Amino acid sequence: MARSDLIAQLKADIRSLECDDGNLGSARKKASRPDRPASEDMKERDAFKKIIALVNVSDRSEKAIRERLSRDEFTEGEIEEAVIRAKECGFIDDVRFGEVLVRSRISQGKGSVLIARELSDNGIDPYEVPGWPDEFPLEFDDELSRALGILGSKPPRSKNKREGAYRKLVQRGYPSAVASSAARIWEEGTRV
Repeated sequence: MARSDLIAQLKADIRSLECDDGNLGSARKKASRPDRPASEDMKERDAFKKIIALVNVSDRSEKAIRERLSRDEFTEGEIEEAVIRAKECGFIDDVRFGEVLVRSRISQGKGSVLIARELSDNGIDPYEVPGWPDEFPLEFDDELSRALGILGSKPPRSKNKREGAYRKLVQRGYPSAVASSAARIWEEGTRV
């Protein structure tokens, strides 16, 4: 094993030990704030446990975690400490979450407009996701191909086929230029 690999592995092992529920930062916290009441540490630990429970169900963005903890009536200080701890442990990672979200929505046939909106709703700038949009099939031709696939597999049911196809694609988050072109191509193909 190369020295840099060994160092990286040791650092990961140390982080893992520090993230163990009872051990992370206990000594660090007590050393930095000896006058801190034990009840505050308990509430932060409860907030951290809540984060673990939430991310065990599904990965979430930092914004979503903060909103959920706030709804559960944790204080801003408790939320901040728990989120910092969870980020140190790798439980919260907006870059990872963003990449997974983009790939998931593409596989579900969603368009780039909807994906970008969902990222923004989760407090993530789409351009902070590595490779956005260049490394994902989000260019005009790629989205046009996916849009035509959707229309071919699940054609819209409306009197005006082109309008129905356009509406269906826009609702799935495709840019209007892609939706318009795909609806036109699809309608012309169904007339033949």
